[in-house]
Amino acid sequence: MSFQAPSHYVIWLRHGFRICMLSILGGLATPIIGATSGNKSMLLPISLVLFVLASWCWPIGVWMITRSRKNIGPVTHDSTLDNATLVLIIRVLSLTWPCWIMLIVYGIMSGTIATAAGPGTGGGVTLAYSVLVAVVGLIAWIGLIPACIYFAELSYWAADQWLANRLRGTAWVMTVFGTLMIVTKLLTMTSLPIAQPSKIINFWTSVFSFLATVVLFYSMFRMSLLLNWVLGHQNISADKHKRLAARIESQMAQGSKISTPTPCEQCAYDLKGLPHKGHCPECGSAYGDPLLFPIRDPADDKPKHDGSALGVEDSTHGKFTHSRPLGAPLEDIGDHQIEDGGAIPLADEPDNDPDDPRRSQ
Repeated sequence: MSFQAPSHYVIWLRHGFRICMLSILGGLATPIIGATSGNKSMLLPISLVLFVLASWCWPIGVWMITRSRKNIGPVTHDSTLDNATLVLIIRVLSLTWPCWIMLIVYGIMSGTIATAAGPGTGGGVTLAYSVLVAVVGLIAWIGLIPACIYFAELSYWAADQWLANRLRGTAWVMTVFGTLMIVTKLLTMTSLPIAQPSKIINFWTSVFSFLATVVLFYSMFRMSLLLNWVLGHQNISADKHKRLAARIESQMAQGSKISTPTPCEQCAYDLKGLPHKGHCPECGSAYGDPLLFPIRDPADDKPKHDGSALGVEDSTHGKFTHSRPLGAPLEDIGDHQIEDGGAIPLADEPDNDPDDPRRSQ
């Protein structure tokens, strides 16, 4: 990534991961605040508002992370990162999280749902509303799988295979326990014999989902640190490039002629006495130009175009005309004589066809 991705793209990714971290942090803190504050405390409405705002941070961060790589430079094609269909699926599924959270918050405020973790058993519970919340929640948890797969590919691109494997594993763990948490919560609302054991299962699945979310937050944090390293490495490389260029330019500017032995990098020919910029007389390779380093500097790369419409200028060339209209038959070539020493006609020429009226007399 440090050699392929320009700095402005890496900074954009880092902002996206930080926004996702804010969303996860809000999702972890709000249920704790709500459980400790109680229904009559003023902290409950404030925590619910923060809960909704934090939920919207997730799709915003995901949309920033899944930004297209088409115009950032000559990057290696990746079947995951450059898959437009997968990116669209990830972005659409990310919107289910704020929808789910808003349904939960509405249920809490109206007394339909008792807790922020899922469908509750409080008064006024309607089964249809609880099923709706459960379905949207299942889609939200399942949507973590393609999102974390995309994040894992970014980790591979940044050469952190351990982080990529952990992101994939965390996505599956969160999806499994999140699904069990929602299903068992629905079962506790029924009068089935499994309702009582479902309460125990729901408690432990909630605990494991919480721990998996903490691991996801740490993985996001580590990815943010990794992107910081990429930016730092690019800046170090850019500074090294600039220092080398400045040193060569300073050495060459001391005089119009090279005064110290300077061997050619290709053939070791001594360039002493030659102009400070030119080509080696032995092998022809260029020397002395600080702007010709074979180093691509992503830290100094800027967006090639701001996205505005490009103007098209009229051509200054005249129109091309043909001496014969296209499709018109060729005119008769006419009779001709073969002179002594002339070229022999080919087989498809009229002089080789005895029945051709254009045959030379």
